[in-house]
Amino acid sequence: MLEILKISLIASVFSFLGEPDMIFAWYRKRIMRLPDWLNKPLGSCHVCFTGQVCFWYYLIVYFNSYNIIDHLFFVVAGIFLSSIYYIIWNYEL
Repeated sequence: MLEILKISLIASVFSFLGEPDMIFAWYRKRIMRLPDWLNKPLGSCHVCFTGQVCFWYYLIVYFNSYNIIDHLFFVVAGIFLSSIYYIIWNYEL
């Protein structure tokens, strides 16, 4: 579970840092030239990007002991946590 927390947090923050006036804004501008089906999983959508990172991370790291249920849980938990991070990131007092 800690692994999901780490991977989803890193992926979400990378996507959040692509917002205007942030450190990865240049990257977001470049990928926005691509069609939506490609730019979203590459970082313009925090949920799509986190889902892709979790999907490929699990597939590569746990290839020898692959379990479809664990794989689905890893991806869904990562996306769920990404949504929570988004709420926290945009929270205003």
